[in-house]
Amino acid sequence: MSADAQPLPPAAVMVTHPVADFETWRAGFDAGEPDRRNAGVLGHHLNQAEDDPNLVSIYLAIADVERARAFTDSDELKTAMRDVGVTGPPEILWMTPVREAIVWDRQLPAMMVTHSVADFDAWLVGYNAADDTRAAHGIIGHAANRSLDDPSMAVIYHQAESFDALRSFLADPDLRAAMEAAGVISPPETTYMTGGWAKQYG
Repeated sequence: MSADAQPLPPAAVMVTHPVADFETWRAGFDAGEPDRRNAGVLGHHLNQAEDDPNLVSIYLAIADVERARAFTDSDELKTAMRDVGVTGPPEILWMTPVREAIVWDRQLPAMMVTHSVADFDAWLVGYNAADDTRAAHGIIGHAANRSLDDPSMAVIYHQAESFDALRSFLADPDLRAAMEAAGVISPPETTYMTGGWAKQYG
């Protein structure tokens, strides 16, 4: 199921941290849904690093940044994270979603790419024009976000049927040329992961 028909959430946050055991952590994460709902979380999408299934990245769509910040900073959440086996401090990336058409209903290889751009609005025009290029490389789901803390940073999520397809897409010289034309001004930082276990809260 693509999220194309769904309205974009006002904001989102990606939280990345190591866990002792993914299945144990996920059971605790699922049990914490009522608390996330109370904090204005609208849905989640979970990811495991390609080379370490116990390194977890959680995408949370949120209704209100201040409520979500209070939730992520709360002692109650820190205790709950420790109780379900989180073994290191989280890396937190706050974002504004600007494009979303991801596959929600199954697990897929994915990559997250971050880079700085000279002008975000101009970059987004170029990104939106590249639908055919993405499709030709087997990209079947994608999302684009703007960092709240650094408005020059674009955060892009791509899904494909294989990691080889993702790596081939990123290595395409035509893509590099298109990125330069769109105003990308820093080398991309790329993380490969398996994404899935998603839920949109009703």
